[in-house]
Amino acid sequence: MRLLLLKLCPVLLFTVLCVTVLGCNVVRITLNTPLTQNDVAFIVPGQTTLADVITKLGTPDSITESHAGVVATYRFLDMKYSRINFGWLLKPFSPVDTDLIISRTGLGTDALELLCDSNWVVTHQSFLRRLSGPRFNPYPF
Repeated sequence: MRLLLLKLCPVLLFTVLCVTVLGCNVVRITLNTPLTQNDVAFIVPGQTTLADVITKLGTPDSITESHAGVVATYRFLDMKYSRINFGWLLKPFSPVDTDLIISRTGLGTDALELLCDSNWVVTHQSFLRRLSGPRFNPYPF
């Protein structure tokens, strides 16, 4: 009897693991080209013009006037979404469709903002990063 239990334990563990993995979703969404510090390393404040930046990075998403000149904004999104539905394990045994979901999402856009003076020379640059939300979002709790 003990030998039979030792042989069934790995099979049962493998089955539970496979069923759990079937309830997992992982998605990655990218809009525009994500920019990094290396992509904008060529920008030297006080020397690089907006025309040089447009040549390398393309047209900005928006150009807005400010009291010091113009602000050019490049927006991008690199979102990762993952979730596990532990309620999926109960579907064969429960008449009710239960969802016990733990998910992680990073919604919102990041941006690169360039402040240019009246001669269209870049004076300042900065990345705007979205605030990260809670580490995990349990649902329906």
